[in-house]
Amino acid sequence: MRTRTLAAGVLAAATISIGFTGTASAAVDRDCPDFASQADAQAAFDAVPGDPERLDSDNDNIACESQAYPAGTARVAGAGAAPQVTVVPSGGVAAGDGSSSDASALPYVLGGLAFVGAGGAAFASKRTSRATA
Repeated sequence: MRTRTLAAGVLAAATISIGFTGTASAAVDRDCPDFASQADAQAAFDAVPGDPERLDSDNDNIACESQAYPAGTARVAGAGAAPQVTVVPSGGVAAGDGSSSDASALPYVLGGLAFVGAGGAAFASKRTSRATA
């Protein structure tokens, strides 16, 4: 009876922890249309190393260069350079779920340990019931 209670507790903890996976890594993710100008996008790009918001699609260190901003907004570095492609493709399928790549694996590890613990408790319970019968 004691192992069944333990197994039920471990299973309940694992079930509850699944609901919390990924919530700690939630962050604001801005895209090029969210900025008023290319200069604003460039400032956001320069402020955080690694381009977590994916503002530089071609990895040339110029953020949102293909975004059409209203006339009168300034461009920064590389302002005189013509784009390599005259027609920018649209559509396609974005890869990933948009979450940060440095998300913690702790909820998955704890869930796995809880799952293994529940299985071990169930096995021990079956073994104990056979031994007493």
